[in-house]
Amino acid sequence: MTRQQLKARAARAIFQRMREADGEGEPTEGSYMDAVQPLVHGLELVILRDVERVGPEGMLVVDQTQISVLAEQLPKVRQDGIFTANCQRWRVSAPVRNDGVIVTAAVMPA
Repeated sequence: MTRQQLKARAARAIFQRMREADGEGEPTEGSYMDAVQPLVHGLELVILRDVERVGPEGMLVVDQTQISVLAEQLPKVRQDGIFTANCQRWRVSAPVRNDGVIVTAAVMPA
């Protein structure tokens, strides 16, 4: 098994735990687009609400919503990109994490 295949397997396991963690992960199918990238359909999104993270200068930031996607499906998100799922749209306010396995963005309703 290649390194990339191992990373993809690990990402899917992480997504499974996110979905099962106290029912907080809300898995859904959605899409993404931004000014540079055309519309990408069929993304497995995990939507988390009221997520705490350490922001600039060590300040605690609470994001109303964060969306995570497998990096193998969507390698990068940009600020002002748009996620769509279940007739709802979210604008990326800040990319939060991209470890090459999972891409996470803080989002707000668009």
